[in-house]
This record gives sequence, structure tokens and C-alpha cells, in this order.
Amino acid sequence: MKKYLLLLFIFASLFAESQAYNNEWINYNQTYYKFNVGATGLYRISQPTLATLGIQNIPAEQFQLWRNGRQIPLYTTVQTGVMGASDYIEFWGERNDGKSDNILYRIPESQLSDKWSLETDTAAFFLSINPAGNNLRLEPATNSLPTALPVEPYFIHTTGKYYRDKINLGLAVPVGTNVYSSAYDFGESWTSGDIGSSITKTEIFSNLYPYTGGDAPDAALKVNVAGNAQNPRQVEIKVNGNQLALPTMDYYDYLKTNNSLPASFINTGTANIDVINKCVTGGDRIVIGQTELIYARQFNFGGADNFMFELPASATGNYLEITGFNFGAVSPVLYDFTNGNRYVADISNAPMVK
Repeated sequence: MKKYLLLLFIFASLFAESQAYNNEWINYNQTYYKFNVGATGLYRISQPTLATLGIQNIPAEQFQLWRNGRQIPLYTTVQTGVMGASDYIEFWGERNDGKSDNILYRIPESQLSDKWSLETDTAAFFLSINPAGNNLRLEPATNSLPTALPVEPYFIHTTGKYYRDKINLGLAVPVGTNVYSSAYDFGESWTSGDIGSSITKTEIFSNLYPYTGGDAPDAALKVNVAGNAQNPRQVEIKVNGNQLALPTMDYYDYLKTNNSLPASFINTGTANIDVINKCVTGGDRIVIGQTELIYARQFNFGGADNFMFELPASATGNYLEITGFNFGAVSPVLYDFTNGNRYVADISNAPMVK
């Protein structure tokens, strides 16, 4: 089990089969207040805003929040009872992505990237009131800095390039002109622009802050690509000049590559990632859906003011000392989404966050 952090009802008979409509989460005895989120970030709903809806006297523990049919954990400045004028509801709100698009694909695995939705960036959130409980919370947790635990030397980080240069139309049959599949099919996604025959597409990942200790685990590079012309070809993938793969990907087929590489390949803190269309036929085209580098990173957040990371589960806990985090003069908070906790960081040794 991993720890994720941030600084079906079926009815069947002999003659019928039920179908999910994705509204199974709705409780028709509750009222839902809808609002939209178009950018990922930390959001607050103040008590005066609740008052404009006439729900300012609802006990804090009865509020719940939904997005895409899943309940979202909340933090409330008072855990029980009616909130005062200075109180608020706080939550991490994510814009819409392509995860909900996946069920539309004829072959779900053929979706090149779920980072961007083909429909909309806007996510609908629903605030509701559930007196029965079972409302997800991020509970205030004591930040007790341990004396016996060693400082965590690294965490496994994913950095990526999620292309949004064009909507690639995907699988086609050339019959004088290209006739494209009417289904969500191979290669249909937000992608890079076309990469022609013998052309190299380079992405530079910099400021990686890799962990360079002798016990550093291997890194991994994932590249999702698809053909965009009726030609046979190979695709070459390199990191800092080192060839990782040379797979075959003919015609309109797609590939989701996952290649291991020694941590030493990125010890400089920069990764130049080359994707090369090796087709010998002129006028060929391929596209990239996404490129992800997964590696061991120091607890240096490179000047970011929010940062998502994950740690393996631990029975004894983890002690973190974080540098390179932009928090100004206010103690930042850490959300432990796995365990439902909210920690206020120690900045007694600022700019280090503990």
C-alpha cells in the first residue's frame, strides 16, 4: 500500500442486465449545491458564503463534498458544531481530467493519456449535507517531530510532459482520404504535434533534484506513442544519449513503453529525453501522448508552493525535512490523503520545513 500525500449495485435476472449510469452516488434525500472548479488548487468555502445559501447553521461534521461520483475529504476549521463567521471549509480541488473519458474508449488501454479531458477542463463539485455521518475528513493531526526516526533520504517522484498541442484523431483507414474511426480508438487523445520521418522530439526535464546515494533505486521512463500514418516503423527512445528502447510500432498502432534506467543516467539533475521516428518512408507521422520519468528525488521541492508526493506505508511513521518549498511566512500544511490527516508543518528552522 502506498501513502498518498499533498504539501456497485447490480440487479440481474434471467432476462435483464443492469447498467451503471454513474449517478449511483446520489442520495435523493439530500440537497446538492453545485459549483465548478477549472484549475487545480486549494479552495475554501467561507461561513459567510454558506450563509448566502441559508446553510450557515449546519454543524460542520455534516458537510460532505463530491466530484465525479467520489466523495472528497474536507477540512473544517471547527470539527463539530456550527461554524463562526471566520470559519471555513477547505479542500484540495482538482480540475477535470481524462480519467472519466476512459470508459468511452473501445479499448480502454488505448487511451494515450488521462491527464487532459477531451470534453472539458471544468469539474463539477457538489456540496451536500449528510447528518448520518460517514463524511470524509482531513482531521487535524499533531506534528510530533520524532527523535528516534531517521530523516527520509528520498521519495519516488513522477515528473511528466502531458502533451496538449492538438487532438489527434486516432485510428484511420486510408481510402483515397483518411476515414477515421467513429469510436474513441487508438491514438485519439490530446498529443504532441506530428513527428515526421527521421525526426527527433526532445523534452528536457531539469531541476530534478535526484537522490544520488549508493542505494538509489533504478529510475523508469514511460512514453506513450501512436502512429499517425499507414507505414511500418520503429520508435527509438533515449535518455541523455543512452538508448533505452527501439520497439516496432507500425501503421496506426500505439505503444505504452516502460523502460528501466540506472539512476546514474540522471545524476546531473537533467534528463534530455529523445523520441525518434525511425520510419524510412518519407511523410510518416507519429505522436506522443505523454512522457513520464519516475525516479528517487531528494526532499527538495524546487521552489514550488504545492507539491504532491507519495511514500510507502510505514508502521512507525516518517520524518521529513523539506527544502526548496515556497511557503512565505505562514506554516504550510501537509495533507495525508491515505490516512485522512492534516498536519501543520514546523518552520522553526526556516526555510526548512519539518
